Amino acid sequence: APQQVAPPPPLNLALIAHGFGKAAVREESLLAGPLATAALESLSGFTPKYIACLLDGLTLADCYREDLFRAALEAYIKIGSIGGSRRANMMNRVIFSAVLETPSLFEGVPTYWQPLLERAKRVRHAVPAQPFHGELEACARALSLRTWTQRRKGPYTVDLQVETSDAPLAVHVYAKEEACPLTGELLGQQRLRQRHLARMEWLYLGLPRESWMALPDTAARADALQALVSPYVATRRRPIEGAEVGALTSGLASDESGLK
Repeated sequence: APQQVAPPPPLNLALIAHGFGKAAVREESLLAGPLATAALESLSGFTPKYIACLLDGLTLADCYREDLFRAALEAYIKIGSIGGSRRANMMNRVIFSAVLETPSLFEGVPTYWQPLLERAKRVRHAVPAQPFHGELEACARALSLRTWTQRRKGPYTVDLQVETSDAPLAVHVYAKEEACPLTGELLGQQRLRQRHLARMEWLYLGLPRESWMALPDTAARADALQALVSPYVATRRRPIEGAEVGALTSGLASDESGLK
């Protein structure tokens, strides 16, 4: 008789899912197939950390089965461990995403799920102003755009909101770590931000921080911003004030604040 192969241990399943999620790879045949089945069969062996890692990975990859999601969340809530800030952030991301994208998951859930759902609704991450926010404002003035820096939308802080006659534009000045070095495609957390903003009827536009900051002066950076937004909103160039011309300060050039 053929020998039965034991399913991978919970840690391996969680790490596999999170690896696909961080790379924003939606491999449905695996993640919603054998991996989901194996996770369901071994759910009793998952720690809260493993459950958070599993659900976060599947959320980032935009690929999970509803039966696994509900069973895993039920197990997580019953264990009753909130964990540190990193795990709490993962679970808040999972819950916010599910509420926004698949609200049917929460129909008829037990009342003891409510504290976790309420925590996710209250998430507000403080994001300090960066030197490039002032440069964004200078470029927006040079293009006669109606804009605001550091605007909140859901759990996100948008670097530059550009008003249009249609959906607002959400310009995100992203660090090189937020995109694949080979293809330039956004990775998991930023792809999720893009998805969520689209659901909230904002259009995500990414501006690569390193190359944008390396441009010689404000006029060149305004050109780059104009190329990014002009398919969606009319621009009108006007002179840049003298104080706004020139290379960015060393503080701006060295800014590597990481993920928001």
